[in-house]
Amino acid sequence: MSALRALLFTRFDELRAVWKILLFLAVTGLLAVLAFLPLKALGLGGEFAGRVVVALAALVASYLLTRFVNRKPFGAIGFQLHQAAFRDLGLGVLLGLLMMAGIFLAMYSGGMVELYWRGLPAGAAVGLILEALFAFGVAALFEELLFRGYPFQTLIQGITFLPAAVLVSVLFALAHWWNPGITAPALINICLAGLLFSFAYFVTRGLWLPFGLHLGWNFAQTVFFGFPTSGIHFERYELFRSVVGEPAWLTGGAFGPEAGLFATVALSACLWFVLKAPWLRAPAGITTLDSVEDLMPAVEAGEEGKG
Repeated sequence: MSALRALLFTRFDELRAVWKILLFLAVTGLLAVLAFLPLKALGLGGEFAGRVVVALAALVASYLLTRFVNRKPFGAIGFQLHQAAFRDLGLGVLLGLLMMAGIFLAMYSGGMVELYWRGLPAGAAVGLILEALFAFGVAALFEELLFRGYPFQTLIQGITFLPAAVLVSVLFALAHWWNPGITAPALINICLAGLLFSFAYFVTRGLWLPFGLHLGWNFAQTVFFGFPTSGIHFERYELFRSVVGEPAWLTGGAFGPEAGLFATVALSACLWFVLKAPWLRAPAGITTLDSVEDLMPAVEAGEEGKG
């Protein structure tokens, strides 16, 4: 019995990190199946509905484990509301837009891309933008919860930040292995994007900045510039259509900018900015999965006893 307990729990009677991660994945999968089956029976089980269901399942699983396993408020997962939260979210979206705009300008200045307006009326364009924000927001939310949320933050507690960031970023890249037109440069850049998002979490101790970066990058890539996003053309969300030329090692070719050297430069520059910006730091006193504010009353009581 003691050997089994040692396998499951640490010496502080906490469930070990690996079991927390597996429990998160199991709960997410179970909730997704339980929600998706009735939707499918009603004829509502399309691809987009599936993405919404999985994102909500991951969100609920994050709440349940944060609240009842870690005994922390849900905000500790990285969604704590504080003065810098909306700044981080807005900055992330802006940086994602700027990175993609920089990639486009580099291509355009070299005669490697042509951009065409689809000619949509104003109302249709606004509707397209709102629909795209929701669709890419759902996708970014799920991927951030999975790769920078509870599993990642739990892994940090087990093996420290840098090994966890590298491992999760590699897994993030491999999750795109089956995307159309995947290439080695694409995998490298997606891994680099994973590192950027991981450091964005670590610097701010929140998911607002990485979520904003992820959303801004994918949204601008499709809506404003008509590029494929990770090898997939989301034509219904494109305000503009682009025609990309050679060389593919710069532009990314059919996979989209994520497979090109321009993206490597943009992602590296953004990572440098996130690490160097002196004001881009976690607010004092916020609760995270590994914070010890729940131990403070006992410490204070002990100090009073010494006095």
